[in-house]
Amino acid sequence: MKVFTCQDIMHEGEPIQGYCLNLGCQVSRPQFCRQCGFDPKKHSNCKKDLIGFGQIQKILDLATQLNKSFTQVKIKYEESSKYLENMKTQLVMISECLSLQDYQYMRDNLQVIKEWYQYLNNQEEILKQNQIGTQLVGIQKMIQALDLTQGQQSTLDIKQDIENALYQGIQLLNQQKWQEANEKINQSIKLSEKYQSLATLFKSICLIEMNQPGQGIIMRDQAKKTNNNLFRDLLDYSDQELRKTPQNAFILIAKSYALNEEKQFQQAIELCEIVLREDPQHLHALYRKSFSLDDLKQHSQAILCIGEALQYNPRYIIGQISKGHSLHCLKKYNDAIVCQDKAILLDPNFAVAYNNKGNALNNLNKFNDAIICYEKAIQLDPNYAAAYINKGNSLNNINKYNDANVCYDKAIQLDSNYANAYYNKGIALNNLKQYNDAIICFDKVIELDPNDVAAYINKGNVLNNLNQYNDAIICFDKVIELDPNDAAAYINKGNALKKVKKCQSALKNYEQAIQNCQSNQEQFKNLITELKNKK
Repeated sequence: MKVFTCQDIMHEGEPIQGYCLNLGCQVSRPQFCRQCGFDPKKHSNCKKDLIGFGQIQKILDLATQLNKSFTQVKIKYEESSKYLENMKTQLVMISECLSLQDYQYMRDNLQVIKEWYQYLNNQEEILKQNQIGTQLVGIQKMIQALDLTQGQQSTLDIKQDIENALYQGIQLLNQQKWQEANEKINQSIKLSEKYQSLATLFKSICLIEMNQPGQGIIMRDQAKKTNNNLFRDLLDYSDQELRKTPQNAFILIAKSYALNEEKQFQQAIELCEIVLREDPQHLHALYRKSFSLDDLKQHSQAILCIGEALQYNPRYIIGQISKGHSLHCLKKYNDAIVCQDKAILLDPNFAVAYNNKGNALNNLNKFNDAIICYEKAIQLDPNYAAAYINKGNSLNNINKYNDANVCYDKAIQLDSNYANAYYNKGIALNNLKQYNDAIICFDKVIELDPNDVAAYINKGNVLNNLNQYNDAIICFDKVIELDPNDAAAYINKGNALKKVKKCQSALKNYEQAIQNCQSNQEQFKNLITELKNKK
């Protein structure tokens, strides 16, 4: 088969990938290659409409399928219209018979009269029909919302599953089995919502592939908000798809996202390496591998990995962000800022880049500069909860605790289960000496994450401030249970024990600390000596 290559001199030899399907595209040649997709000067306003040959075929298949679906709907509609017309004719005749007192005819057609009586008088049944009808419309809208993009290789199958469930619901409606129909429709809604969230996630991955990570990350967050089990569903779905096509690069990458969320970082890396064996220059695979290496605290390896991607394409925006994050983890904050600035130069509307730059500035104690960055991130994405928290932290650092709490409250408003927002609000309230309110915040963190060591230790410190030493000791014991190497827990517990005159218990506490903690050894020895000298 003849391979057509790009006509752009700079892209010589690059095979054509597909066509731009944007009606208003100003580029003279609608075909595009891989380099055209990355070139910011080409198709700058319509990159989302660069559609590969495989996707175009999917669109044609979808058109055929929708035509078939509409034909089925038309048949159903015509059947219903014919039925209603017959019913109308019968009722007219019954009405005439009533006038003529032809009771024999009425008795022969009593079943028809009963059906219309039920329809006119049983409003509950009518309500059920209306509710179900409303749900049907909702499902159809969800089906239409599933976009056909590069990452949705099985969208047609998904739509067929939903439509099959929908058809079963319609059949039950026709049989007037309202309860069964209602259950089937609810099942269909849940199924469609699940797949809609997956489709949104796939589209977010596609946008990152197309070097539009700002919009991609926003869409990913939308998918997470609409489906609390998003990544578990993604694991199930990707396993199902990989049984059909084990080398499907897109699904392998998608599954790596799910594994990363499940903290299976090494398995996520292995999936990326499968893709890289087939295509060593696969930017997204290099990015996700680097991301997982960061989660394994292998930051130097992560930098080498994402460095390969940036060598292939220095304009790879998410690559600059990822490298900056790794440098930040190594406390190379100035170098991290250089990367974030490059990302901002490539995409001035990328909120994450400003947020990450703010984090580096905050760690350099440039709190006011950091706040400016966070405000820019919030301006670009008003629903960016993490940016509100980070702005609050910088305000905390310059002792503007009330202003900080405004930021934390905004983050909580956006995500009521955001543990970090409650935690930082608790810190600010403690600084304002609003101890009881601070405890409420730390309790909320513990409710959301019962293993949050920092929440227990800070709650214990606040209880110490309230002179509730025994309650504080319970908190410090919980910290030690969760992390026997936490030196601060032993120090704070010892202080609380001394406050309640339990010096022998404090002594045992410090001795236990020497056994378990690598740090603060001299401090614990001095505390033991101090206690013994007081005896």
